[in-house]
Amino acid sequence: MKRKIIYLSFLSILMFTSCQDFLEVQSDSKYDSQFVFQSATEADKALLGAYELLSVESGIHSNRLFYEVTGVGSDIELGPELTSNALRYNGENLYFKAPTASDNPPDAWNGIYKTIMRCNVIIDAFENNAAYNSADKTKPSTLTHLYGEAVAIRATMYFELTRNWGDVIYFTKPILSDEDYKNAVVTDRNIIQESELANLIKVEPMMYKMNSNGVATTATRMAQEYVQGLIGRLALIRGGYALRPPTYTGDGEVLQSHPTRGKMVRRSDYKTYYTMANTYLKKLVYSGNASLVTTDARTPLNKFSNPFQKVFQDGMDYKISPEMIFEVSQLAGVTTTERPYAFGRPSSGGSPAYPPKAYGQIRFFPTYYFGMFDNKDLRRDVTVTTTGLGGVADEKMITFKKGNTTNGGLSLNKWDYSRMTDKTNAVRQRITGINAPYMRLGDMILLLAETYSVLGDDANAKAELLKVRKRAFLPSDPEYTAKTTTYVNSKSGATLLTAIQDERAFELGGEGQRKLDLVRWGLLGKKVNELQTQMTAMINALRTTGSYTFPNGNVISANIYTKEFTLAQAQALGLSDILTGNTYVSETDPLHPLLFPAWRGTATDWVAPTSVTLKKSMLAIKGLFKPLTPTEVTAAIAAGYKSVPYGVDLTNEVTKPWEVNTDGVFGGYLPADYTANYSPLYLVAIPATTIQVSGGKISNNYGFPNQ
Repeated sequence: MKRKIIYLSFLSILMFTSCQDFLEVQSDSKYDSQFVFQSATEADKALLGAYELLSVESGIHSNRLFYEVTGVGSDIELGPELTSNALRYNGENLYFKAPTASDNPPDAWNGIYKTIMRCNVIIDAFENNAAYNSADKTKPSTLTHLYGEAVAIRATMYFELTRNWGDVIYFTKPILSDEDYKNAVVTDRNIIQESELANLIKVEPMMYKMNSNGVATTATRMAQEYVQGLIGRLALIRGGYALRPPTYTGDGEVLQSHPTRGKMVRRSDYKTYYTMANTYLKKLVYSGNASLVTTDARTPLNKFSNPFQKVFQDGMDYKISPEMIFEVSQLAGVTTTERPYAFGRPSSGGSPAYPPKAYGQIRFFPTYYFGMFDNKDLRRDVTVTTTGLGGVADEKMITFKKGNTTNGGLSLNKWDYSRMTDKTNAVRQRITGINAPYMRLGDMILLLAETYSVLGDDANAKAELLKVRKRAFLPSDPEYTAKTTTYVNSKSGATLLTAIQDERAFELGGEGQRKLDLVRWGLLGKKVNELQTQMTAMINALRTTGSYTFPNGNVISANIYTKEFTLAQAQALGLSDILTGNTYVSETDPLHPLLFPAWRGTATDWVAPTSVTLKKSMLAIKGLFKPLTPTEVTAAIAAGYKSVPYGVDLTNEVTKPWEVNTDGVFGGYLPADYTANYSPLYLVAIPATTIQVSGGKISNNYGFPNQ
């Protein structure tokens, strides 16, 4: 292309300086004087800067937004700490006390808008470039693809803003004067979502497919499939339920209402957006270059044979899974990386340690792990772990005492320091460089199934559901057909939609989808109430009888029995190593206490200095899903097992955090709120600084104060 330099006036850079008083956006050194668009190469460099902001500043995948808001706060996911102790917004409590001006993740707000502003500068430069304007917009080229990436990054930011804050400020052009931001007002989220959908639909045919044009189309960049998936996501939140201000009188079905916290509303045109999502998700699923991982060739087959785990193992091996559509790049040894530190298997190690500390921000309610999953679902133990790590190649039980690391309850298991093949950056916390998945095909297939179901096409909905369901069970299991084909074919209409919604819980636990799925389905209040009922029954039974039996027959007991086995002792029983995979033996096999639950243990290939003694040990566990009989207890103790508190810790803490009270399970949305048909408040507040600088043009709703 012609070397054409587009100089944006100095005023266009004011957003990076003056605007920091409004959005608290700091100066961007790359654009301090002028934005230079000399060639596609220069444009790509600018675009990489936008990706860097997405990775480091936005928080959509790790600390800030994901950590505080989207990763927790559903009927299956919560944080590990006491809600009264946390110094930040608590998604799983839904404001157990009156909302304050600090009930928001301000760093995420600022980082998201900083990313948007970078994209606006890039988009404006393209739109004023002769070579881009003369390019054929009906097919991909280097320039049209780069433009599409900038549009997709910006749309991603508005997707996150509108689903977490609601109505927000909508900037689509570079800031050219102080007045541009001082006169900014809040825009209705529908307008924002519809506008961003139109932009994405415009650029979709102009973008290359994944892996079709070199590095620029790997899953660490946004390609055509990502745009198709983002259209699906945006269309479904536009077509779903959302919390509106209490003064809202517009179109739509009001599901729930509260005098200060607002109304849960779904617009009457929702099927238009389900149809739009269906159109683009079909393109992604049927014609895209991402592929569902359905086989696992790792050996030995009895240990592995878990394609679901392989998806996440690829990330821990610094590979990009064929299933990934977009993941946020991290740089090993350099980038602050939250997998597995915040989002993975906990460790009480220090730094350096083997492995180092892993806080474990995403935890799971016992009702999810013990009560929702089918016992043969391969995803359960990959998603949830009952054990953590101790820092010297040893395994520890995770307690239900509130806290962090090996306290705080059942934890996310999809990422684990121990499972990293290259442990160079696995001995110090937060430097692993494991990429952060943001969109993968399993998620998109289930969204497509949902659109088919809502639009009345049960046959195609079943076909898509079955794709995901089939890889969750071992084909060699005698019950495989019953658990997959028979199960799916037994559903229709409303029961099919419910099955798809449940499958998303099984498939996507800990990946930041469940809470806002429940919101757009209008089910958040209902599912919170069901959870509270289940937790109450469980706690009461544990307190009175010492155990609770879930409807599926699994039992959680006050105490369980554990015994530490060294590597040599485990090898004497027939294990080759103590980092386990699938449970491949029966309950009567001597190895069963070591292999159940699956996907735990510890690695033994740590390289530690001679001053550090590695224990290289794992736990044998008895009584976790089925209480021991008195005879079995006697035999276990004689064999060296020790009784350790387990379910009893759910009942012991003074503030009763696992129970239904204002400091307990969803204390901001108690059973009386559900009975009164009040809407749950799940949104976060616009930061006070933004409101103050606006001079009254912007204010909070939903009962949030303005200062």
